[in-house]
Order: sequence, then C-alpha cells, then structure tokens
Amino acid sequence: MSQHASELCVLLVDDIYGQLSSRVFATLLRYGRLNLPTLVQHTRLSSRQLKHGLAVLIQQHLVLHYTALEEGITYYEADWMNAYSLVRAGKIIKLAEDKFGEAAGGIISNLLLLGHTRVGDLSSAYAAAAGKAKSAINGEVSEDATENKANGVTKEHDSNRDRYPLMTRGQLHSLLQDLMNVGYIEEVREEHFRPHADNFNEAERLVKRTQFGGEIRGTKQKAEFDKAVSKKLKQWRDGDGSSAPKGVKRSLNDSAGDGRGKRAKLSSCRYGFVDQEEDEAEGSVLLNDDLVLRINYDKCTVALRSMRLVELARDAIGETTSKVYAELLHRLEAKIPRCREFLPGFEEDSGPAQTITTLEVSATLDKTLDLASAIGSAPEGRFGTPSGKKGDEAAEDANDEEGAEDDDHWGNGNGEDHWDDDSGIKMGDEDQDAKGEDRRYRMSEVQQHIKLLAEDPRKFVRYVSNRGLGEWAVDFDNLAKTLIQTELENTIAARFGRVAARLVRVLLDKGKLDEKQVAQIGMLRQKEIRSTLTAMQEAGHIELQEIPRDNNRQPSRTMFLWYFEPERCRQLVLQETYKAMARCLQRAREEKKEVQLVIDKAERSDVIGKEDRYLMKAEIQALQRWKDKEEKLLGQVGRLDALVGVLRDY
Repeated sequence: MSQHASELCVLLVDDIYGQLSSRVFATLLRYGRLNLPTLVQHTRLSSRQLKHGLAVLIQQHLVLHYTALEEGITYYEADWMNAYSLVRAGKIIKLAEDKFGEAAGGIISNLLLLGHTRVGDLSSAYAAAAGKAKSAINGEVSEDATENKANGVTKEHDSNRDRYPLMTRGQLHSLLQDLMNVGYIEEVREEHFRPHADNFNEAERLVKRTQFGGEIRGTKQKAEFDKAVSKKLKQWRDGDGSSAPKGVKRSLNDSAGDGRGKRAKLSSCRYGFVDQEEDEAEGSVLLNDDLVLRINYDKCTVALRSMRLVELARDAIGETTSKVYAELLHRLEAKIPRCREFLPGFEEDSGPAQTITTLEVSATLDKTLDLASAIGSAPEGRFGTPSGKKGDEAAEDANDEEGAEDDDHWGNGNGEDHWDDDSGIKMGDEDQDAKGEDRRYRMSEVQQHIKLLAEDPRKFVRYVSNRGLGEWAVDFDNLAKTLIQTELENTIAARFGRVAARLVRVLLDKGKLDEKQVAQIGMLRQKEIRSTLTAMQEAGHIELQEIPRDNNRQPSRTMFLWYFEPERCRQLVLQETYKAMARCLQRAREEKKEVQLVIDKAERSDVIGKEDRYLMKAEIQALQRWKDKEEKLLGQVGRLDALVGVLRDY
C-alpha cells in the first residue's frame, strides 16, 4: 500500500481507538507480517501492553492472525482495507436508517463500535439499557445521580438510550434478520480472522488432499484445481452464498407453527426492551444467541455504488427516472455480493450478468410516484416487443404469463367475483377490469423510463430480452469507467481549467498526437495549449513521448507526441485523494488542540446543558468556531471518500 494510504489509516485508528492501538497498527503496516516477539521489539511496548492493543485491533478486524500448526507461532498482519472503511461509518449507518429506520441505524452503530458480537450479547445489552431506563422513569436512582436531572435520568441513561433504542426482543431479532437479508451484516467465520494468503494456502492443501489425492498432473487438472480452490475460498468467505440469516429460528413463545410472522412496529418504541407479552403475541422469530455478527463492508459498498449511479442518472435524465433506476438497482443488489474482487485466488464471475424485468421493478416501485408527468410517449418496437404486437398487447401477454402471481392480487382464478386485498371490499368485473388497465398502463410507464435509461449515451441499463415487458441488465464495469473518466476530467478542469479537460478528451479519443494535431482537433491555437499541456505533464496527468526521426536524436529532428493514460492518472488522483484526506484529519486534530481546555470544560457533567452559565462568551465563541471548522473538514473527508469509491471500489 502507498505511504499516504498508510498514513490515513493510522490516523483513523488513532482517532477512534487511541494511541496504543494505532502504534501497533502502524508497526504492522510498516514492517508487514510479524510474530509477537518481533512486534514487541519494533513497538518497544511491553508484552502486556501489546496484547491489549492486539485484542482491540483483532476485535475490530483491523489485524488478522494465523497460527502455523507446524511451528505453533502466531503471526499478525494489518488489514488496511477494513481500517479505511472506518471513514464510511456514518454513510453505512445512514444506509440502514433510510431502509429500516432509526433502530436499524442504532444496531449498525453498535456493531461498528464492537467490531463483532454475539446476538445474545447484543440482546443482553438492549435489555440492560431498558432496565436502567425503567429504573430512571420510576425514580429508582441515587440522590447524586439526580442532582442535576429533574426527571431522574442521568447522562449515562441518555447515552444508553442513544445506543440502545427501546424494542422487544423479537423486534431486535427481526431487524437483525432484515439487515442480514440485505447483506449489511454477516455471520462471522473463523476464516475472517485469517489473512487471505493463509486462507489460500489452507484451501490449496485441503483441496489437494481431499479432491486430487495429494498430486496434480497436467494442465487440465491444474485448471480444475484452481477452480476448486477458488470455490473453497468463496465458501469460507461467503458461506453457502446465501444472505439469509444463519442459526436457529423459532417463535418467541417456542410454539411450533403458531406464529403469524407479523413484524412488530417500532414507531412507539424508544429505548431498550419493552414488555415481552406484546412480542409473544406477535409471534416473532428469534435467531441463535450464539450467532456472531459483523458489518459486511463489501455489501455496503454495493449500496453506495447504487446511490452514486442514481445521482448520475438524476443529473443526466431527471428526478423521476432516477427513482425508477434506484428501485431497479435495489432489486439487483440482492444478487450482487460485492462490487469487484480485490484478492487473488478468486475467479471473477464469468457467467451471464444479473438481470431484472420491468414487471419486477413495477411490482415494488412506489405507487405514489408520478411517472406520467415526467415522460412523453416513446417510440415503440425498438426494444423488441413481440413481433406484430404493440405495447398494450405485449403487456397483456406478459400479464398472461404472470397469471399465477396475478391470481393472488386480482382474483381467485375460477371466474368468480374478485376482492380488493387492500380494502377487503368485493369488486365486480368492471372494477377489476379498470384496475387491471391501470396496472398495465403503469407498467408501460415504468418501461418507458427504463428505455430512457437504456438509450442514454452512458448506457445505464442494457436490453436483454422481451421477457416480463423487457429484461434488463446493468453493465457496472462500463458505468464505473464512465464515472472514473468523469471524475478525472472534473479534477483536471478544477486544477488546470476547462481547456485542459477538453485536451484530455481529445487525447483519450485520438491517442498519441503532436502539439499541432491536438490544437487542430481541439479547435485551439498552439500558443494557448502549450502551457496547459506542459503543466499537466509536470503534474503527471498526461505523458510525452519522444520519437527521433534519425539516429542523431536532435531536437529539431524529433517528434513529441502527447498521450493520456487513464489508469496512470487514476492511480495518481487516488493517491492525492488519500493525502488530502489525511491532511484534513490532521488539520482537524490541530484545530481541536487549540481549544482542548475549553472542550474539556464543556464536557464536564456539571456543565453539559448549562454552557451559558459556566462558560464565558469567548469560550462559547471558540467552541462554535471549532465546531464549524470540524464540520467543514469532516464534510470534505466525506466528499473525498466518495471520490475514492469511484476511483477504487466501484
């Protein structure tokens, strides 16, 4: 890893987990894989201190370890990718809150704080928080605790309320199940604590011994061996490939088959666990208390990529179409475990791209979204409706194909009267026909919006077939290249001007050109572009190649060709982004040092909530200035992280 990325990760670990942990982490980043005696020597810490630091880092999955059976020596290795993911904690919490509510964001926050934890321990923490809150409400606290609290609620209780929102045990387990279903959290396995190289070696030894008899012969068997090793590694990392929760499910009252599977509402819940009787009546299900969970950063990155693509679609096409695109990407997220494979040994998925149909998107799209006013009629026939049939006829055929599903919503399939599932009111044939017509019309509108996405030059979606009113796939690799090129051009334009971005597009499209050709194609004068080309070449964004016309290599007999390498420029901008993020964190730390005494005073228990009484006007102003600066610096770090996501992850 680069120097700037290493510096950034050490700063993140130091800000969150303290100097001891960051010192151990920095040593492992600098020297690589080390055992305990060597680590003691390099860190100059006692064995006891070092073990404390390693325990914290291993709990947070920032340090991986492996014990060789032959030697019995444990080696430790830093995981800088997980350390960098700490900067995305706020975005991950926001993802969970937007999808499942504030309580889900609290669960994600706790898992980020704990690294990994058992379901039983998490349940106990919520139950303990509920007990403290109940005691506070009943006034069962000491006099010291209530000295500055009119209602008997202490600062500790407030903190517990923030971390552990009130819910039943079944609601907690249901939220955990939902988060596992979408992949935001995952089951922790033994292989997650080992470095990838050791997992790879273990997989090779195991596969070679169990499937190939300890010996591999020929290129064909070697290819089969590599495929089996990759399959074993994926099994260790992802389990059986399903995002469904692992562990025992049972009804809360241990009744067999009596539960109705209803989700208890969280709108009335505040802190900790509420009365279990309501939960038992709901028939909620429970996960195994011994199930260990952690944050799945890969899946969260997939969700962040979808958000970035939706922003691009909104800027390019419009708000309504971007919401249709957001629903399409959300439906595809369940089929995509990660954006890309960074580790060696994993075979890239060479199978067909994941697809989704217009019917599937329409089924879950927000019914209140006004699709008609945001689009006009699009030409028919371009995306392969069945030959000789217009859009309405194709929609009717698609509805016939989906008849089994429609019976659940539009009738009982035997020609009798239909019932409206939402209202329970009996519907006649005329009402049913009108409702079916509205449904077909809305599906046609969804289809038109998806066609807009397919016809855009950026190719947000790709047409596959006419199944389900249109089957679509998303070419994420091509979209990632588009995002990268857009960010590179924006960066170059911000540093060298719009003319520089135009020159980069010319070089990217035409390849190697001399100065005269660049000026001619870019419709600019040579004198105007010479200084810009030189400045970009000095910064490393474009390159210059010298081609002599003869063996004398005289400048007058030499051609100078300019060219642009996107990969080299991407790496350069990525490293500069790491450096900028590290400088923002360092600046925030220095700004905090200047007002540290005031901050310590403001954080005293007798001052909190009474700053106007105990702090002078100058101190209040200093605190406000520091908060404003910190907000701006951390906001800039978040924007730079979005750039890193485009350049590295998506």
